[in-house]
Amino acid sequence: LMPVIIFISLAILFQLILTYTRYGKHCYAIGSNEDAARMSGIKIANHKILVYVIAGILASLAAVVLCSKNLTAQSGMGVMYELDAIAMAVIGGVSLSGGRGSIVGTVIGSLIFGVIISGFTFLRLDAYYQEMVKGVIIVGAVVLDQWRQRMRALRA
Repeated sequence: LMPVIIFISLAILFQLILTYTRYGKHCYAIGSNEDAARMSGIKIANHKILVYVIAGILASLAAVVLCSKNLTAQSGMGVMYELDAIAMAVIGGVSLSGGRGSIVGTVIGSLIFGVIISGFTFLRLDAYYQEMVKGVIIVGAVVLDQWRQRMRALRA
């Protein structure tokens, strides 16, 4: 239960940070258009360093949670988890071109992706086929994201 509590706590914390703080507004501004953010006075280099520091801290926390859950630590434990994370984020509405998305959408995307993976396990689908289907989901989500971007551009 503790990993779930940590996940929900961090999701709420970062949703509040991205919505109500200057840091969050700067993240969205840099993601949308880095040159425009630079012209508006945001220190891009300093902000990116802070973003990467926070990402590193969260990655180390995830590693500790994963190791405590499995009661072991091995060098290849997190292999291919990055693709799962990208798929969850894109399913949740995060744009790969930047500047769009939310923590709530990513949480919903992770729930959807978790149900899909649980369904694969329930159906006893081979691990190789699971990876292929995950790849198809990622490609489909990217295509859908590109289509949404074009539709927004046409409306504007």
